[in-house]
Amino acid sequence: MPRRPPELLTFQVDAFADVVGAMTDLAGGGPDEATGWLTLQPAFDGEAAPPPRATFGFFTSRGPYVPVCNWVPGEHTRQGIAYTALGVQHGAGGKLEGWLAERGHPLVEGWEVISDHPTRGLVVAVPPRQDHETVLVWLLHAADLVCPVQLTGEWRAMVYRR
Repeated sequence: MPRRPPELLTFQVDAFADVVGAMTDLAGGGPDEATGWLTLQPAFDGEAAPPPRATFGFFTSRGPYVPVCNWVPGEHTRQGIAYTALGVQHGAGGKLEGWLAERGHPLVEGWEVISDHPTRGLVVAVPPRQDHETVLVWLLHAADLVCPVQLTGEWRAMVYRR
């Protein structure tokens, strides 16, 4: 059966009630009732477009120049405990957790790094009942910090439903 196309929500960095509502809907009543996930991408100043990758740029250990964030509730377990997965793919190279902490944006207490890789990005386990607004604000700020071009404040959320 073909997948439904994602629903697109456009929002501002300081006005994201629709996205929090979608997160609440997608998370369902708990980890076993999650019905989808989000992918978040920032808009950036078109005049500050990313430079082209080198001819052999696909051999580098860097992710996308403009970060891509993911929020996937409920289907993961770690030591038998369900968690929500957050992901930040980025082109900064190196490990992101320490880099963010050095800039005053550490992980929220109780969150745990699952993976921190220069190409695949940062993946974090978040308790399934974590406040959605806290998660969203953390992701948006992390992406803003790691992005090498000026962001406009506008974002797109692709809402994938199962």
